[in-house]
Amino acid sequence: MTESSGEENDPYRDIFGSDGRVLLFSCRRFIDDIVVGDACFICGAWPHEKRFNNEHIIPKWLLRRFGLFDREITLPTGELRRYRGYTTPCCEECNSRLGELVETPVSKLLAGDYASVAGRLDDSGRELLFVWLNLLFLKVHLKDRRVRVHRDPRVGDEKIGDFYDWTDLHHVHAVARCSYTGAKLSPGVVGSLQVFEIEGALTGDAYDYLDFTFDQTVILRLGKVGIVATLNDSTAAERAWSHRLKLIDGPLTELQLREVGAMFALANRDLVYRPSFSTVAVEGKWVLIQAHRPPLELPDMDPRAFGEALLFAVRNFVSSRAIEVDGTRDPEKVAAAIATGHVRFLTDADGNFFRPPVLREIP
Repeated sequence: MTESSGEENDPYRDIFGSDGRVLLFSCRRFIDDIVVGDACFICGAWPHEKRFNNEHIIPKWLLRRFGLFDREITLPTGELRRYRGYTTPCCEECNSRLGELVETPVSKLLAGDYASVAGRLDDSGRELLFVWLNLLFLKVHLKDRRVRVHRDPRVGDEKIGDFYDWTDLHHVHAVARCSYTGAKLSPGVVGSLQVFEIEGALTGDAYDYLDFTFDQTVILRLGKVGIVATLNDSTAAERAWSHRLKLIDGPLTELQLREVGAMFALANRDLVYRPSFSTVAVEGKWVLIQAHRPPLELPDMDPRAFGEALLFAVRNFVSSRAIEVDGTRDPEKVAAAIATGHVRFLTDADGNFFRPPVLREIP
């Protein structure tokens, strides 16, 4: 039996398949061509080389399912943009492939009520969902080098993406391209991923998305289905918070979903030893994305750090007076209470899972 030779990823060079496809972009080319440039974010082709029709950042099946085509999304600068025009550069061929191999299967995976979705989430279903979440997160942030921090350029010319470590997004890019490269994911690549039933007052649209960008943690609500995932922790957040996750024995409110997201983000941020990832191409024919998962070690939790994370996650609820804490909905008082790190919506003071009347519908 002969052993196949492989090439591990080198940050300074691309890895090509025997058919000429880029199996892994170098970090430099990923930043220059994909992040800064207008090359197809999947195959790397430029608009003068192939036909482009661009990829919707929020996929069309979600826009149709939740009636979002003509709704507006608020960018970090406060700028409003219609979902139908919220796209990223992608060639026609790769766009079609993403639809066939990722978006259509995921739309079926996430169709129906919570029980239907949960019943489909076997190992292969969870991996497909995880790959799609990497794709969604990547598209949301891929062009942040073009988004100003300040609406008024006289205040400063910094871009949101100037503060990112784009090498972290390089791994997300590799996972998001699995449908193109045919990459297999080794154990540990799939990070923390939890799916919950959502009930209670719905706030505005049935679709909701929030992420902790620097902690690569995504909070997504699709009607009655809530998803929390951390993309680069190799399940560390799930393991760190397993004692609290075990307490959940029923549906969550949206606010409780946001608290789980804050828990995951903080755990990922505080890891003493971070997992590492690498991509191996074997004989230019197939790709394996590997994970090295170190022992789980976290410092003692800082209540104020948790309060800061939770306040970020629920800030829209606070400003809209949808949250009541200690008998008040005053935004300043509620924010100050949450910032202490001692406010919980997931469990009561005795650590029991509960559903308090903490939300009211936002007009």
